[in-house]
Amino acid sequence: MRAGRKFVAKDVPISRGRPRPLFAADYTSSPRKSPGPRRSIAPVEIANERAGRPAAVGTDAGGRGWVRRIGYRIGGLPIALRAKWSTGATPELVLRRAYADQYFRIARSVDLAEIGLAVLLAPLVVPVLIVIFTSRNGRTIARSSRRPIWRQVIDQVRLYVAAGVLAPWYYILELHREPTIRHARRFAYRWETKGGVFKLLTNGPRAPTSPLLNKAEFEAFCRERALPTPVVLAIVSPHGIELRAPETELRSDLFVKPVNGRGGKGAQRWDFRAGQYFSVEGEAVAWEELIERMQRGARLSSLIVQRRITNHQDLRELANGALSTVRILTCLDERGPQPIAAIARMAIGQNRTVDNLHCGGIAAAVDLQSGQLGRASNLGLDPTLGWITRHPDTHAQITGTILPMWEAALSLALRAHRSFADRALVGWDIALTADGPVIVEGNGAPDLDIVQRFYRRGLMDGSFAKSLCVQLERTFQPNSRAA
Repeated sequence: MRAGRKFVAKDVPISRGRPRPLFAADYTSSPRKSPGPRRSIAPVEIANERAGRPAAVGTDAGGRGWVRRIGYRIGGLPIALRAKWSTGATPELVLRRAYADQYFRIARSVDLAEIGLAVLLAPLVVPVLIVIFTSRNGRTIARSSRRPIWRQVIDQVRLYVAAGVLAPWYYILELHREPTIRHARRFAYRWETKGGVFKLLTNGPRAPTSPLLNKAEFEAFCRERALPTPVVLAIVSPHGIELRAPETELRSDLFVKPVNGRGGKGAQRWDFRAGQYFSVEGEAVAWEELIERMQRGARLSSLIVQRRITNHQDLRELANGALSTVRILTCLDERGPQPIAAIARMAIGQNRTVDNLHCGGIAAAVDLQSGQLGRASNLGLDPTLGWITRHPDTHAQITGTILPMWEAALSLALRAHRSFADRALVGWDIALTADGPVIVEGNGAPDLDIVQRFYRRGLMDGSFAKSLCVQLERTFQPNSRAA
């Protein structure tokens, strides 16, 4: 397509008019005449969300999903075995007994096969992980914590057997600082949360139906409830683009991401200047070429196009050019939604697109009362950065900084959870902008690693565990009073 040529409907099918909750390009329910074969992906996406399964983005997720399930089985095996025979009534043991019941429930032949593989592979996988991650982290940790490498190795073996700690989490959660079994059991590990308790909450008799995974439906849901969130300007699929706003509104800085994406994967940033769109690498493209690129990128997952928002001026030096967000974790209890923790995330290095830790960013704990930031670090798998008080690129002060509009941001997270009241817990990604706090996304199975790492404490012996126990009880007792 020649740059500058007028963009017409025959280039890419465009649907206009009143926005609909389901976008035309990907749904067979569209009343419009199809420009070609359409994929009926809505039932699959909805089923995936309700079952806690992410849609494939980028590559086939089937193989990765199988490896993840076996990894979760290996990590969860010691936890499930201990909990199966426990008799205590603490929230930690109640949750872990529920996890053990699910772990050993054989609903399909594949469940038995996974448990068998976990038992067979654990004696191989656990030592291999210890060798890999100790070789990466051991020397640095030995210098900083004065815990020699051989002791780190013994710690990891002992903590796996007694608490289900796999080698990466020994370093992520800094268990080398207090390598006791009691301390390790205070942490909630992802194989028992994402692979266990969260699934019980989302697949039980009161399975939530409010949309979190599908970002287009999430935006519409929030707008209907007057929750501030970036407006979806367009939705792109391989078959066309549905405009949800006048084309003139697309002549601005744009942020593009997969409808069902997670962790910042597949996100794109395009800055609009002098009639062209510039990538973060500085490449300039015209609107027609940008549409073609987005369509190619939408082959595995449709994309949403939003106007790129920016941070409040007090935070721009911490954002490194990307949008910095605060992950606020809220959980239901008898009183309603309650704040559990908050983490401020920041991009570093050459990343000018997303602030996610899994994309190389850093984060700092936020004091829930004051909005003050603590020390910052990365995810913990590369210990060379350590814990810092200033941004490594802009040198802006992190530790001690008080987030602007913190009370409003916290209030927004609680108000949002009341609108998503069928969810036991939600991780809200909120951007602090010049116009106030804005909800970027919500996550119904939030990663607890980052909360526990930056707060430097586990969530299994506090109000969070108690709240989850209450929600599990209500989920499996349909006649009980709703929160």
